Amino acid sequence: MLGGSGKAEGKRVALVGGVLIDGTGKDPLENSVVVTNAAVIEEVGRSDKVKLPAGCHIFDVSGKTVMPGMMDLHVHLSLGDEPIVPRGGVMCGLEQSLPMLGIQVFRRARRTLEMGFTTVRDVGDWGYATVALRDAIAGGIVEGPRVLSSGQMITATGGHADLMPLWLERTDDVTNVADGVDGVLKAVRRQVKMHVDWIKFFATGGVMDSYDEQEFTDEEMATLINESHSKGRRVCTHAVQSRGMLAAVKAGVDTVEHGSYLTEEITELMIEKGIYFVPTLYAPFSLVERGSEFGLPQAYVEKARPLLKPHFESFRLAHQAGVKIALGTDAGYTPCPHGTNAFELELMVDNGMSEMESIVAATRTAAEALGLAEKLGTIAQGKWADLIVVDGNPLEEIKTLQREEKIALVMKEGSIFMNRLPD
Repeated sequence: MLGGSGKAEGKRVALVGGVLIDGTGKDPLENSVVVTNAAVIEEVGRSDKVKLPAGCHIFDVSGKTVMPGMMDLHVHLSLGDEPIVPRGGVMCGLEQSLPMLGIQVFRRARRTLEMGFTTVRDVGDWGYATVALRDAIAGGIVEGPRVLSSGQMITATGGHADLMPLWLERTDDVTNVADGVDGVLKAVRRQVKMHVDWIKFFATGGVMDSYDEQEFTDEEMATLINESHSKGRRVCTHAVQSRGMLAAVKAGVDTVEHGSYLTEEITELMIEKGIYFVPTLYAPFSLVERGSEFGLPQAYVEKARPLLKPHFESFRLAHQAGVKIALGTDAGYTPCPHGTNAFELELMVDNGMSEMESIVAATRTAAEALGLAEKLGTIAQGKWADLIVVDGNPLEEIKTLQREEKIALVMKEGSIFMNRLPD
């Protein structure tokens, strides 16, 4: 059954008897016990080594797997399953009212949490809807995953996210269009004013504008990143083409998104600078393999097809070189529906990662990339109690994490959001 509000209210909970994958990459712990107390993990160990506190609520999870809550570092909650190609010059989804968009954002976030993703980073929304959602979830007004929001995306005039046609009055309500050093300074400060967690900008074009190899100048990128860092914000960048990606890495971006045309030079710099890679394998794969099913024009699908092979090759290059890789899907970008985020782990495994490495990418490494490793990403004493129980062993079959009926329990900061365990 689905859980209620689930606040632990100071009560201890014990998950007893499961196989523990703690997120560090270490071998699983058989016959484990995880004790939570309110929002934090109180004790972890083997069942013969841990004494259960008196009065704690015990869940028998024998035959199941206990894992940290997973994280997706590249979602768009303002986008759903509908095609995202322009309609009448405006990106699909913008024809609805902002209040309706807020309802949709909430629904999509809940679905993501139901599938075991307790933290998401939204890397571009409309009307700061995910900033509002973040605050509503943090304030206990609604239930959902922990949200880190970048609010509006910063793009250049004519750039990948400059959505409004010239014959419409230009406003900054849709995306943050900026040009020149002064322009990007203002764009960053506008985002900070709206209390975003991250700054997102476009270093290059995307599938349909792949000719745009570098959207901002080197000086503009350096200014944008330095100003963001001075305001305590980390920076992620949409980067498909090599030239703009290299410029962003040289300027000190914190995470590279997509990275379809990585080079050895770029990977070496990323390792040297400690820059994380969020590959979003799901996005190009689904465009090519599922785009027609979701109503995308065939021309759009065919435009994406040449990108798929180099995208996967870039992932393998980064993995073999030792670049730090965190999970991200581009969920919301058609055809990557919210709630299907775990498909990214399957693609990671298909392209060279072990099952354990893919889980680490979705847990510990993701938490490190977000700057939350002290509290999230692994199951250890004193960390927040973000836990999931899986009916099966994803180390034997990574697809298990995609099956709704196999997600047996979802806990976020000690609150049980969803529970399918037998009474």
